[in-house]
Amino acid sequence: MKTLLTFLILCLLSCNGKSDADTESFLHFKQHKIQLSTTGKGKPLLFVHGGYLDLDMWQPQVEAFKDSYTLIRFSDLGHGKTVASGEPVKGHEIIREITKKLPDEKYTLIGLSWGAMLSVDFALNYPEKVEKLVLVSPGLNGWDYFQDSVALQNYQGRQEAIKKGDTLRAAKLFHQNWVVGPRRNPNNLHPDFYERSLKMVYRTMRNHWQEDWSALDSIPARNRLEEIQVPTYIIIGSEDAEDILLIAEEYHVRIPHSKKIILPNVAHLLNMEAPERFNEELQGILVE
Repeated sequence: MKTLLTFLILCLLSCNGKSDADTESFLHFKQHKIQLSTTGKGKPLLFVHGGYLDLDMWQPQVEAFKDSYTLIRFSDLGHGKTVASGEPVKGHEIIREITKKLPDEKYTLIGLSWGAMLSVDFALNYPEKVEKLVLVSPGLNGWDYFQDSVALQNYQGRQEAIKKGDTLRAAKLFHQNWVVGPRRNPNNLHPDFYERSLKMVYRTMRNHWQEDWSALDSIPARNRLEEIQVPTYIIIGSEDAEDILLIAEEYHVRIPHSKKIILPNVAHLLNMEAPERFNEELQGILVE
């Protein structure tokens, strides 16, 4: 009876929390400690978060895809639990170091906003390591921001808040433009999504106030888009800032054989705002 009880306790412990395949660790690279999470098994998907967010923004995708793929996420410098050393490093160099964990594999990169910019830099520098490129609400290295007058006004207000050291106001302004959407009313969003996303932005700003992020490539991606030959998919929300809509179209026009997908009635952080719709689109891309 005692042996059976011990066995049952061990079973319960093993079923609680993360499995052996679900690990959170730190990648030590150029004296930085990069927060890293790996889950599941199968072909690797590498998720790259947006600015002032962290690897937790991809949790809806972890739940949907962990049984079929190896899901790899990390928090960039100045985000999440990552501890920066102060030594300059390019974002695509961090991604390259992560991909060395599975050196024989090609990766599908899914990057949102800032994460899309880092993913593009990686695809341009290491095309042999990329299976597919999924650019969600993408920014573009070399783009002349801001062409959206409402987004520009928001940015100027945020810069004033940063100068005054007003972290909460800076977070709320960033959240209004890059989560709610520059022309949307917060009351139209699901309260849970609104609160979770604002907390993530505020936590990042508070914990990493004015810390440097990883660097973009010194050669602007905008000068090289035609070099991208891997299958590329651009996913945007119809309610995003005008700059993002224009950037998405430029990616689509200039990257050969790319596909643009527009999700109606969502804005920038669409993988969290509309996870079911986003996951359905991503599933279609992965099996295409």
